[in-house]
Amino acid sequence: MRPVLRSFALANLIVAALPQPAWSQATQPSLQLAPFAAPITPVGQTLGQGLSTSLHFDTETLGVVGGSGARQAVSIAAFQAAATLDTAQAGLWRGGQFDLMLMGVRSSGNLQTLTNMVQLPSNLWAPNFLRLYQLSYRQQLGPGFVQGGIMDMNNTFDTAGVAGHLHNASFGIAPTLTSNANIATFPNPGLGLMGGLNLGGDWSAQAGVWQGDPPGMTGAMHRGALWVAEADHRWKDAEHVGGALKLGAWHLQQSNPAYGADSGGLYAVSEWRWKDAARRNWAAFLQGGWSPAASNPVQAYVSTGVRFVGITPARPADVLTLGIAQARLQSLPSETVIEAVYSLELVPHLYLQPDIQRIRHPGGTPGRLWVAGLRVHIEQ
Repeated sequence: MRPVLRSFALANLIVAALPQPAWSQATQPSLQLAPFAAPITPVGQTLGQGLSTSLHFDTETLGVVGGSGARQAVSIAAFQAAATLDTAQAGLWRGGQFDLMLMGVRSSGNLQTLTNMVQLPSNLWAPNFLRLYQLSYRQQLGPGFVQGGIMDMNNTFDTAGVAGHLHNASFGIAPTLTSNANIATFPNPGLGLMGGLNLGGDWSAQAGVWQGDPPGMTGAMHRGALWVAEADHRWKDAEHVGGALKLGAWHLQQSNPAYGADSGGLYAVSEWRWKDAARRNWAAFLQGGWSPAASNPVQAYVSTGVRFVGITPARPADVLTLGIAQARLQSLPSETVIEAVYSLELVPHLYLQPDIQRIRHPGGTPGRLWVAGLRVHIEQ
């Protein structure tokens, strides 16, 4: 999703010395998949002539193991197959990138009915589907870019990479967005157009518009539109201590009151990464969302957590992540989730992820739930 048109080659040379935001770095051989799965950044297979591919398969079984909920299990299988074409490497023009992704999910049982949670305990669960998930083109233009097509807005906006291993869906995107607006994100991407600009001084900005009611994939903007904008600040010092701050705003404009009320809100994401005395990798995150309209079921959201990579020298690829999240509900007690997940690399490209979550006031109702799950992730 990066490089540059020939007519902007001089501009690119000028901005090359500036600190670059993540979206303007050299083209990666794979997409940031949604929902997140271990590892956070997929491994791509370069086929040559600018074409690279990635394939991911996940299976998960989870269910309520304690508390007031029914003792039932839900099984999920999901796959993602992606291809990227870098036009410069393919010998065509500079600065272009085509992205294609197919995705399918097969689920047994209804996780929403089983848990009654606002913050769904699996970011893989969805009603069964098989669809074209992304088909987009991106063009780098000097210090900026434009991109359009069928896309998941959460691939770019309101993301917390440090929280990527956590299974609860709220760590991937704030429920002030997903519960209050029908937006183009998992499991339903949508038609969108976005752009970004490197502002210098470690700052960048991006904005976009997506169709409302993306499951229909018809009529484009006839069912309203979601507008979103975000400013990003990234930093890193010589000791590999770094972080990011993202500040965003969104507005859902309905084309017909029969589809619901207009909605909007703010969000913020902050991440920190550092190494301890043993040179092991640590990271932490803090997320928040605010959407106070009286018609919104989720008025505010906050989450935080910590990630530790390489538990022992013998297991440098294993990851332990802890997180806590709270969704403030309209006229109901807040729903609070505490989660721990361990990502165990069995062999290269094969991961086992046991997960445990404790939920207080699921869906704003009295009581507590314990949800446990086991995920297997395979990538190529």
